[in-house]
Amino acid sequence: MPTIRTPRALSRKAARLAASSAIALSVAAGATLATAPTASALDSTHCTKNITNQWRTVRDLAGAAVRSGPGQTYTKRYGLDMGGHFWAVCQSQSSAGNTWYFGKDDRGRKGWIVASKTGKGRY
Repeated sequence: MPTIRTPRALSRKAARLAASSAIALSVAAGATLATAPTASALDSTHCTKNITNQWRTVRDLAGAAVRSGPGQTYTKRYGLDMGGHFWAVCQSQSSAGNTWYFGKDDRGRKGWIVASKTGKGRY
């Protein structure tokens, strides 16, 4: 004789299945987020060190060029004037030994900026 399931038994089974699925999905998502480097979301291929996301402010009167890679030999994408803000997510050393930060400006434009022309913080 077949087992007749009551609505209450079915709802408990469905609740257990939903809870198990939610836990499995959250564990999988957490593992993915924990292993993804910060800079990968911004398509940087030259990053050698992820840093704590931080605002950098241009401190040089002449401003600073934001380039396509970490060094003077890379193409200039745009410039930031003194006081311009840049959200840095990773860094790299140029062939000349200078530290460069990768990130984006207030308008969402991405690129590399030399550390020596910036100071920490958003003023």
